[in-house]
Amino acid sequence: MQNPGQLKIFSGGILWKKQGGGKAVEVDKADIVGVTWMKVPKTNQLSVQIKDGLYYKFIGFRDQVGEHLHRIIH
Repeated sequence: MQNPGQLKIFSGGILWKKQGGGKAVEVDKADIVGVTWMKVPKTNQLSVQIKDGLYYKFIGFRDQVGEHLHRIIH
């Protein structure tokens, strides 16, 4: 399912807001157990795993975003 929106990574976690309003997805930093950046057909994907085993997948990123995320996360 694709829903355009805006992803914000900040010191307290990750926040995604749907374009045009609606429900936001907020993941607290303490709940994150894994983050994976990968190349998928025609774009890039950020996967975030939380403590209860749930994965959030965000797609549609340019290659430069991955380099920036790597600096932020590490």
